[in-house]
Amino acid sequence: MLTEYLSIAIIATALTACSSIESSMGQLTVKDYTAKTGERVMAGQAEPKPEYACTRISQDKQDFGLSGTMNRAAATEKITAVAVDTAPAKGANYAYIIIPSETSIMGFNIHAFKDAQVAYYHCTDLPAG
Repeated sequence: MLTEYLSIAIIATALTACSSIESSMGQLTVKDYTAKTGERVMAGQAEPKPEYACTRISQDKQDFGLSGTMNRAAATEKITAVAVDTAPAKGANYAYIIIPSETSIMGFNIHAFKDAQVAYYHCTDLPAG
């Protein structure tokens, strides 16, 4: 009888652990921006669509870390602004902002100290802005 209760307790614990693994994704948006140089740059949290005919130029790390985890919106806005202003110098007109996911296990964010990434693309067929 004790073995049955122990088995049930282990299974219940495993199910609880599995159900507490969560990965939430915010809404993926891409918007038009104007860089400090006056050039148009599209930027956002989605890869460019195939019909944009893009070529990846480079991918850079951007500081995100714990402060970004605490205030995701402000950190994402800051990274986007830096990416938009950096893109023309790289010959890019599209910046794909890659923010670390909010994956947590038992309430602890396992990506709390990861950096964000920005992938820069040059696209020949961007939609009219």
